[in-house]
Amino acid sequence: MAARNRIEVLIRAFRVLEAMARGAAELREIAAQSGTGKSTAFRILHTLKELGYVEQASPASPYALSWKMTALVRQAMGDRVLAQAARPHLVRLRDELHESAWLAELRRDGVVLTEGVHAPQKLRLSLDLGDGCPLHATAVGKAVAAFLPRAERRRLLGRPPWPRYTRRTITNAAALEAELERVRRDGYAVNDEETVEGAFLAGAPVFDAEGRVCGAISVSAPTARCGEAKRRAMIESVRKSAAELSRDLAALGFVSPWSAGGL
Repeated sequence: MAARNRIEVLIRAFRVLEAMARGAAELREIAAQSGTGKSTAFRILHTLKELGYVEQASPASPYALSWKMTALVRQAMGDRVLAQAARPHLVRLRDELHESAWLAELRRDGVVLTEGVHAPQKLRLSLDLGDGCPLHATAVGKAVAAFLPRAERRRLLGRPPWPRYTRRTITNAAALEAELERVRRDGYAVNDEETVEGAFLAGAPVFDAEGRVCGAISVSAPTARCGEAKRRAMIESVRKSAAELSRDLAALGFVSPWSAGGL
C-alpha cells in the first residue's frame, strides 16, 4: 500500500534539490549526485525553473536555487518562532522543577506538541514531538481549548463522547465545559492521570501579540514524586512561565497564523 502511494518523480525532484543545496552546479554534477539520469534531471530542473525555484544566469550557466526557494524555506522556519521563543522558558522550568517541560501549538486541526526538554531523572513521561494533544484530556489541550471561541472549540473537539484513555478522562460535554470554565478562571489546566496512569501534568495558555491563544506550555511528572506541594509548585511555575512567554511574543510582534478570533 505504501509503495503504491509513492510518487517516484517527486522523489527524484527532491534528490535534485538536495544535490543543489551546496550551491550552483552543472547538470552533469546534479545528475550524478542525485542518482538521476541526465535527461530526467534536465526535465526536473526545467520545470523548477518555470516555477521559479531554480535559476540560471544564462542557458549555459550552472543551476542554482533561487530566492523564491530561499523565501519558501524562511517562511517555513518562521513557523518555529514560537518554539524558539519558548525553549528558554522550558529549560528554566526543567531546571527549577527537575521535571520535563513541553510546548504545544495550536494548528488548524488541533493542538500539537512542538518542543520539549527532558528531565534528568530516569523515571519520566516520554512524549514525541508531533503528537496530537486531545483538547478534552491533556493539560495543554484544555489550556488552549478554554480560550478558544466557542465555535472553534466545538469544531476541534468534535462530538462527544470523546475517547477515554483512563478512568479519569473527561468524556462528558457538561463536565468538560465546567472544567474549561475553571481553567479560564484560574489560568491553568491539569492532566491528572487523564491520558496516562501515573502521570500528572500542569499546563497554562500562551497568547500571541494580538492576545489570542496560540498554544500552551506544560510540565510533567510521575505521580510517585508528585505530592501536593510539588503539584502547587508545578502549577505556579508553569503559569508564570506561560505569562512571561506571552509577553515575549508580544514584544516580538508574533501573531500566530493558526490562532482563532477572540472570544
